[in-house]
Amino acid sequence: MSKIKNILIINDYNYTQGGASKVAIQTANLLVAKGYNVLFFSYTTNHISELDPRVKDYCLEKYESLKDRNRMRGIIHGLYNRYSKNKLKKLLETLKREETIVHVHGWTKCLSSSIFKVIFKEKFKCVVTLHDYFTACPNGGYFNYKQNKICHLKPLSFECIKTNCDSRNYWLKCYRIVRQFVQNHIVHLNRDLKNVITISRFSERILKKTLSRDVNLFFVQNPIDLDENRTPIKANQNDYFLYVGRVTKEKGVDLFCKAMTELNEKGIVVGDGSELELLKKKYPNVKYVGWKSNQEVRKYIQKSKALVFPSRWYECAPLTPLEAFQYSIPCIVSDCCAARDYINKRNGKVFSNYEELIEIIRSYNQWYKKFEFNMKNHYAEELCKVYERIIRDCEV
Repeated sequence: MSKIKNILIINDYNYTQGGASKVAIQTANLLVAKGYNVLFFSYTTNHISELDPRVKDYCLEKYESLKDRNRMRGIIHGLYNRYSKNKLKKLLETLKREETIVHVHGWTKCLSSSIFKVIFKEKFKCVVTLHDYFTACPNGGYFNYKQNKICHLKPLSFECIKTNCDSRNYWLKCYRIVRQFVQNHIVHLNRDLKNVITISRFSERILKKTLSRDVNLFFVQNPIDLDENRTPIKANQNDYFLYVGRVTKEKGVDLFCKAMTELNEKGIVVGDGSELELLKKKYPNVKYVGWKSNQEVRKYIQKSKALVFPSRWYECAPLTPLEAFQYSIPCIVSDCCAARDYINKRNGKVFSNYEELIEIIRSYNQWYKKFEFNMKNHYAEELCKVYERIIRDCEV
């Protein structure tokens, strides 16, 4: 069997812009520590590197498509970015395909699906981690932002196309439809993609029916930021409930703030986003502290009674609840996201509507029990097994 020497990680950003980018960077750093020749190909940077110095960073240092000062160029690049495609082709030419795995994490914001065209054409072994639903849904979330609820329409059906579900306007929805058409019918991503990694059984159930019947599905949970010095905490001795994440409609932060206000409980929101100013005015009793570093977030988690995760959309694999569990902090999560799969009788509660959320918070002292959550991070090892399986299957 051929030995893997090179691992090319591909992601829109080379910095932590969101969960997918964080995992892409962690993946590169963990694999280079195992002795692989790791390359990181991206489009946009903030010039603050989080990559291990041993990782070869190939960033094109361009604007995110819809933030390009040249609006028309940005739109064209968002649909099919020939520039990133050609740059990737040159990089691939320096690598031996029999010794290389290409691992894609994110492409919809900058690189575009054009990168797959060259990966497939050059016959490199490729795997994609599905952090969201962009292989199927034009807005990537099966979520109607205008109605603030999960969308059950078939992607790219007539009903889907005519529905204004975008968070901004219908013209952007039209852009997303064209982008999805290019991805499906010019690049043929779902048809030609042979290997995918799902990050939760929850998202796998939704995505499986949208992929090719011949696709190889691998389940690998995202890496977790484990605190080596962590100790169990008696959360019921703390004095506030906590929300951590983007402050946007689909994340359900308003439900958290409303519950804190109605129950006269102390609540803290860590994060930023489009709904922040509105929530500050509507629920002034809640404390809003903005974005914080990972170390600062840990401190907020350790001092909380519980982490509330009220997501309204099919969130694939939220990491924050797992990070809370390591300190024995319980979690209260909605039933429409993958976090529900983490919950058992000891470590938290699941709610399906606002009334249930209110009752769970109100009865906290009745159901809370101290627990210990023993976690080990086997992400890199599991990922290497996937790579070896891909190599082995290609040689059969």
